Amino acid sequence: MNSLIQKIDIEKQTATKALGLVAGEGKLPAILAQSAKERGYRVVGFALSDTAAHQIDQIVDKIYQIAPGQMGRNRQLFDNEGLKEAVFVGKVPKINFLRNITKLDWTAIKIISKLPSMNDDAIQFAVGDYLEGNGIKVLTQSEFLRHLFPEVGILTKRQPTVEEYADINYGFKMAKEIARLDIGQTVVVRNRMILAIEAIEGTDEAIKRAVNYARGPVVVVKVAKPNQDQRFDIPTVGLSTLNSMLLPEQGKTSGGVLAIEAKETMVVEEEQMVGFCNDHDMTMVAVS
Repeated sequence: MNSLIQKIDIEKQTATKALGLVAGEGKLPAILAQSAKERGYRVVGFALSDTAAHQIDQIVDKIYQIAPGQMGRNRQLFDNEGLKEAVFVGKVPKINFLRNITKLDWTAIKIISKLPSMNDDAIQFAVGDYLEGNGIKVLTQSEFLRHLFPEVGILTKRQPTVEEYADINYGFKMAKEIARLDIGQTVVVRNRMILAIEAIEGTDEAIKRAVNYARGPVVVVKVAKPNQDQRFDIPTVGLSTLNSMLLPEQGKTSGGVLAIEAKETMVVEEEQMVGFCNDHDMTMVAVS
């Protein structure tokens, strides 16, 4: 009898250890899915694009392709799969959401109609509150990816120059201010002048614009919002961020700094990024 009770308890624990992974684009969804699997979760993927589906379909136990504006259908899929926990990870450009705004279902329309604005925070809080109001707990990405958040320090061989440190300090203050206003989380600086501020176009496009102005190395500073909702949109950098810092016609640069907020910014493929920086005489530093 005792062995039967233990078996039932184990089956109950296994049945409740399930995760709905809402996947945008990039490499993070696959990394998080693998981390969750290693923790014993049954992972059901909800891919927001063909690309996202391709990234995770060999890792997750089951996969659906969904549209972000089909809130009612998506919640029903969670219910059908018996999912009580969810995590959001990967890039979901807001401009793509706005281009497909005619595809919103009635549930999404009711949620959006109550928003004070269409900024990232307002949309994300509303989605999170809707799911949690329907019994689905939204977990933070950091619960599965804490190893991707660097501590304070220089991650590469080359240290910033005195002038670059001045640009980092200035850029950090400015980036925190635009993040507080929910405009973006990245600024690009040279000689304590702001060359570009990230807005709806995203980090990489803002960097490319600044590099075109500067025609040379720049200091990129990326931070977290002062009231960052850890369930969504944690600031992230990867190889594409560094590639954006290169002059396109040369494919190389002499110098340049990527400064991120320590313990608050995820670094994807840190080893490859450090190697890239060392090969291109660039610096990557985590600051606070």
